[in-house]
Amino acid sequence: MTITHAPPTAARRQKGRWIPYVLVAPFLLALAVFILGPLLISMVNSLFVERLIGGITFVGLENYARALTDANFWEGFGRLLLYGVIFTPLTIGLSLLIAVVVDSGAVRGSGFYRALYFIPYAIPGVVATLMWGFLYGPTISPFTDMAEAVGLEGLNLLSPQFVLFAIGNIGIWAFVGYNVMIFYAALRAIPEEIYEAAILDGAGRWRIGFSIKLPMIKPVITMVVIFSIIGTVQLLTEPLVLQPLQPRSIEDNFTPNMYAYSLAAGGQQLNYVAAISFFMGLVVVALSVVYSKFMNRPEKGAS
Repeated sequence: MTITHAPPTAARRQKGRWIPYVLVAPFLLALAVFILGPLLISMVNSLFVERLIGGITFVGLENYARALTDANFWEGFGRLLLYGVIFTPLTIGLSLLIAVVVDSGAVRGSGFYRALYFIPYAIPGVVATLMWGFLYGPTISPFTDMAEAVGLEGLNLLSPQFVLFAIGNIGIWAFVGYNVMIFYAALRAIPEEIYEAAILDGAGRWRIGFSIKLPMIKPVITMVVIFSIIGTVQLLTEPLVLQPLQPRSIEDNFTPNMYAYSLAAGGQQLNYVAAISFFMGLVVVALSVVYSKFMNRPEKGAS
């Protein structure tokens, strides 16, 4: 005997429509309490200032105007911009190259290499920075010994002229593997039929990699670049941990985040710190929008 199920009634459909909202309610609650709530409070705080005489006073955009004329803030911002211009493209470019090579099958044991590249990202940032800090130390650094062996005396990788590149090296070492995993997953999602058609047309591995694979994962590249922009603006752990090793090279305003941290910890200027934080947030949004528009622009000759 065949049992047939009657279609759901209107009352049953009406009852079930609330199930998705119940399932996402914990996430929305956590988002409101731990993300949106603190952001709203910080935004309100950035519009006030606390004075010894007069107490807390509403000043509107005065804190933002102060940031625009703060030489210490702009010095750190310029250093952060230089860091982003040099090391963000290097990190993403190296990640793409490794992901394409591993995916192409040109090397054996791709699983081993994926795990090997990902290990640095699994190490906590503070631990990794301390490790590299000892390697950079001028008295015990193996890099200093190698430099002296070739006649370069007195090399100090934590000196003012090299410290930014030393921090950039830590960032590349830590995040290349993370980006490789994202790019590799995107490459594996491309249908094999496309590769087979390209091979029949006479395309080699490198031609397939850079003329077919990379254009097809363009949205993923855009996402990784935006994440990298956010990570660059948030640069704090590495200079903060390295500062005790070389305080003359890494001052309190080395990056905007470090400047805000020093003001909040030492000067208790929480209202001004909130304004700096929101200003940097606007910078992230602006850079992300500009890059997204650039990547999504119509190509020449496209209809």
